[in-house]
Parts: sequence; structure tokens; C-alpha cells
Amino acid sequence: MSLSVRDVAVRLNVSEKTVYKWLKTGLIPANRIGKSWIITEESVLALVEPKLQSPAGVPQRLSAVQSPTTTTPQTISASKPSSTEDDAAHLARFTNILSGAVGQGMTGILGPRAADTETSSTIASALANADGEILLQGIGLREFFGDRGHTPILKQMAAEDRAVQIRAILVNPVSEFARARAVAEDGAQFVDEDRYKAGPLYNDSWRSLNVIAAMKKDAASRSHFGIDVRFVDHWPSVYLVMTGESTFVETYQFGKPNAAVDGSSIDGLVPMLQFQSNSSYASILRQHFDYIWSGTNPHVRTHSLADIAEAMHVDV
Repeated sequence: MSLSVRDVAVRLNVSEKTVYKWLKTGLIPANRIGKSWIITEESVLALVEPKLQSPAGVPQRLSAVQSPTTTTPQTISASKPSSTEDDAAHLARFTNILSGAVGQGMTGILGPRAADTETSSTIASALANADGEILLQGIGLREFFGDRGHTPILKQMAAEDRAVQIRAILVNPVSEFARARAVAEDGAQFVDEDRYKAGPLYNDSWRSLNVIAAMKKDAASRSHFGIDVRFVDHWPSVYLVMTGESTFVETYQFGKPNAAVDGSSIDGLVPMLQFQSNSSYASILRQHFDYIWSGTNPHVRTHSLADIAEAMHVDV
């Protein structure tokens, strides 16, 4: 398959001008007919294929560019690398990053949920096409069990009686961990239990619990669709969405932008990583999920939906 210069530029995330420069220096092997370059798929793969790494960690084809053969004498200053050397160094870094990411099963680096609508759209697309088991892990997962976000997708799954089994792990909303988030996001006044229960995070949890209870009742009348939710006295390390094809991971933290005026913290502010669900990293995340779900660790207490519903006065 022949690729155009534009195709190669898009694939390698560089400008067309840079591709032309690499073609002229031989960094990308290609044939030229008139003014047109004939670039094969294999030529591009040779730049990003990990097995072509030299002992020094630089792709063999890149290392060869460091001393190009030419009939024209060149004088290169020792203190200032040539343009070709700069290009090779940049491409080497790009190749190493790309090779490492692909090797770990990474398929994308998405923007923060709170600021990038494309991230939510990508997750929504993965959910809409999912079947089998779906794993969800987060603090409150309001976008899945609230009145907006991905909730309509889950409700549609139930309505269609799709062969989907959802398992979700959330933070126990009456635990110290949930109150810690309230203090971080909304202020020290929520240290007080009565104020916490009158605050926004507790009320969001109460509404989400009602949505979960309704989904659970709906699933009871279905043949294929199912949902089960557990609540833990544990601070999750990551926000997780895992379908049979794609795994989305976002780290949790108490940091927030210096310019933030709305108290935002903990989630939705850092890039989302996307992996293949058959990757080794996704496998480790699944093992983590199953371990927390099992409740076998005596220091990570797990509660059923019925337990939390009783504590929050919700009918299930």
C-alpha cells in the first residue's frame, strides 16, 4: 500500500515539511518518480517498530542518519547539531514514546473529563457499543448514575435488555472518605456531619442511589441485562471504565488548578488514558477491581446496595 506525504505526516504527528526532509535524507526509505514520492507502509513501520531498536535504544534506521553519506563536503559545528541531527533526535524520542505506549496497549491520551467534551464522547461511544461485562469504579460516578452524562446509555441498555452485566464500585457516601472529599471541594465547614448531610456531595450521592435502585429493579425483570453495585470504605486510586474492548483510566488526586474558583478537585482535571482491555495493564486493573469487590481485605470494608440504601433511607 502506497502512502502519501500527508498520510505519513498525520501518522507520525509531524508536519509535511518534516516528512519531505526525512525523505530527502533517507530517514524514510522511499522511491521517487518525478515529483512524487512512493512511500510504503513498511517504510513507516520501520520507524516505529520496537524490534528495530539498536543496542543504544535508538532505532537502527535513525542511528544510520547520524552520519549520512554524501559526495558534498560538510562542516558541522561541534557545538551546534545539524538540522538532520535535530530531526533524528526528535524522531527517536517520538519513536521511543510511541513504541512504549503501543507495547503497553495504549490507544489514546484523552483530555480531562471536566474540560474536553471529546473525552466524554469517546467513553460514550465505547459504552454504546459494549456487550458482556462493564466495570465502573469511582468516587460517586454521577455521570453514570445521575440525571446527565452516560446515564441514558445505561438506561437504554436495560430497556433493550442487552446482554450486559454492569459492576460498579463507589465510595461509601456515609464514610470518612466521602466526607474527606466534601471538605476538599466545598470547605472545612463540611467536617460537621449534619452540614455534610445537607451539602451537595451527599445529596448527589442520594440522587445517584435512587437511580441505581431503579436500575436494579428494572434489571430484575430482564433476561440479559444486569447491574450490581458495591460501596467501599476505601479511597479509589483511579477512575475506571472498562468494556470488553477499551479501558479508560484517570488518576485521582486532591490537586486543582491554582486559578480554580469553584472548589474543583480530585477528579476530571487530568488526562484520561485509553488502553486495550486485553493489555497487561488493563489486566492488572481488573485484578485490582475484583480484589476490592471481593471484600476479602479486612481493612477495606465492602457494603451492599441494601446496606447503603438503609443508611441513606432509600427504598430498594
